[in-house]
Amino acid sequence: MAYNTSGKNGFGIKEVADVGFYEVGSVTVDAQTGAVTKGTPLFVLDTLKVSTIENTAEQADAKGGKGNAPLIIWDYGREITITLQDAVLTQETLSLMFEGNAKDATNEIVISANTFPGTYAIVGKTFARDINGKDSLFTWYVPKAKVNSEVTLTMEAEGDPTVFDMNLRVLRDTDGSMVKLIRDTSTSANDNAASYDPTKDFEKASV
Repeated sequence: MAYNTSGKNGFGIKEVADVGFYEVGSVTVDAQTGAVTKGTPLFVLDTLKVSTIENTAEQADAKGGKGNAPLIIWDYGREITITLQDAVLTQETLSLMFEGNAKDATNEIVISANTFPGTYAIVGKTFARDINGKDSLFTWYVPKAKVNSEVTLTMEAEGDPTVFDMNLRVLRDTDGSMVKLIRDTSTSANDNAASYDPTKDFEKASV
């Protein structure tokens, strides 16, 4: 029986992702290519320094016998968090974090006691490179993610310019999914990667 090996089908991911924010339910992506097939982003972050997806879960186990070793293990309580660090600030991201509104960003950002960030759909795009050196687009799609309220703006006389950190907690969608990872395996994968444009590839108007 033939089987696949990592030496044959392996790929690596290194580059930071570009990330688009959408209203929940307003975006769909193609399951084979990761292309946005419907949706217009509220904004796209294409100057990120870090884009991280972290998955954790808790465990319960049944122990017994000599040494009281684990006999059965159950996993539960999956938690997925997204960490984004941007090299620059924008009115849209400041408004999202402090005013809870990314649609109508203005020059004046007002921080009030009862306004907090909301929940959004997220699409991230980066590149995967296979063992032959060919690139393809690697997309991660999050149907629902709540933006955390904690944010720090550091202003100092020396050192590096301030960066903008944004943390999100992923929510379970109605179908049970939390994150979808899609590597473009279509026959045009290399061409899709070569023509990738963050100013265009996050939007597909409804027809």
